[in-house]
Amino acid sequence: MFALNATMLLNATLLEKLAAGQQRERFAAATTRVATPGGMPLAEAERIAGQPGVTGAAALLPTRVIVAQGGKPEDYPAQGLFTTGADAPLDLGVTAGAPADGLSASEYLTGQYGWRLGDRVELWLADGHRTTLPLTMIYSRDRGFGDLVLPAALVAAHDPKGLVSTVSLRSGEPLAGGAGQPATLSGAATQQGAWELLVVISLGFTAIAVVNTFAIATAGRRREFADLRLAGATAGQVHRLAGAEALLTVLVGLLLGAAVSGIVVGAFSLAQDGVPRVIVDPGTYAAMAGGVAALGLLAGALPARLVLRRRSPAI
Repeated sequence: MFALNATMLLNATLLEKLAAGQQRERFAAATTRVATPGGMPLAEAERIAGQPGVTGAAALLPTRVIVAQGGKPEDYPAQGLFTTGADAPLDLGVTAGAPADGLSASEYLTGQYGWRLGDRVELWLADGHRTTLPLTMIYSRDRGFGDLVLPAALVAAHDPKGLVSTVSLRSGEPLAGGAGQPATLSGAATQQGAWELLVVISLGFTAIAVVNTFAIATAGRRREFADLRLAGATAGQVHRLAGAEALLTVLVGLLLGAAVSGIVVGAFSLAQDGVPRVIVDPGTYAAMAGGVAALGLLAGALPARLVLRRRSPAI
């Protein structure tokens, strides 16, 4: 129970933290970020970017793109990008090439497909439109952003929604919000509850399995408990025996679970950014360990008390 669910929770937390860190790095130069619920037309984003005092702007249009190479179509999150000014407030961590009216791709995707700068990549846009674009830039900050970047006008023309999610602005002074800090005028929070729901379901099933295992094991020892009572052991002594066994089982289980989760989380963390982390979130880790320990002790001690309360014919 601990090994499975702690690994899922900690890996999800790690990915969330890495994505949040890259999000801050991408927009570190922005003095203002503008968004509207449901998005805005590209023309409105261009109007905002043309305000007096704005020295650079970057507008994003979220979309999906299908890449079909190697005979297997794959769907990827992507962004349509519109920029103005010499110092656009968007830093994607460019590792090769430069922004142009072509296709930009993450290091992960270029490594997966073996793309090189100048290669022409065939894509299917959100409305099924088929197009081919030259690869002009490779970037590294793709977490929470997307694996592909296309011209905003192309996305707006071929995505049924085709709306700008945010416009990041750069100016001498913030246009809104606190000085020196990007200010979001308005926006809608993204919903990422599916993974948490999966973990909750997994916790429920594994908790039921733990309780059932202890209950079945204890019920199978009724004869043993009856023999102990016939040999002169008091009910309290048998209770303490069952409690000590449950405690030993829980401690061994937690140690093994911590070892498994530590190895998996450490390897997963190392693969993400080269930094090994055994415990990503101490609070979550402690809560999980405490909850598993409490459940194990309860599941180990309570069935024994119930069995001893029922008089067996052998006693």
